[in-house]
Amino acid sequence: MGWHTIFLLILITLTGLFSFLILSLNSSIVIVDLLFYEIEIRLGSILLLFFLTGIFITMILEIFYFLKRKRKKDD
Repeated sequence: MGWHTIFLLILITLTGLFSFLILSLNSSIVIVDLLFYEIEIRLGSILLLFFLTGIFITMILEIFYFLKRKRKKDD
């Protein structure tokens, strides 16, 4: 096993642990106002949603950056 694989496993494990810790905050309810619509959602769920959305957006932007950088290097 290489260092990259071990680092990836540790990162996935920490993300899962962090997700369970965030979901333990589900005792309080937060009202999210979306312009014309209000949603009552638990605090842990909304934090987890924003955390995973941020990770997803970051991964997509990093992929675009490295593809663009690789394309410039090939030219």
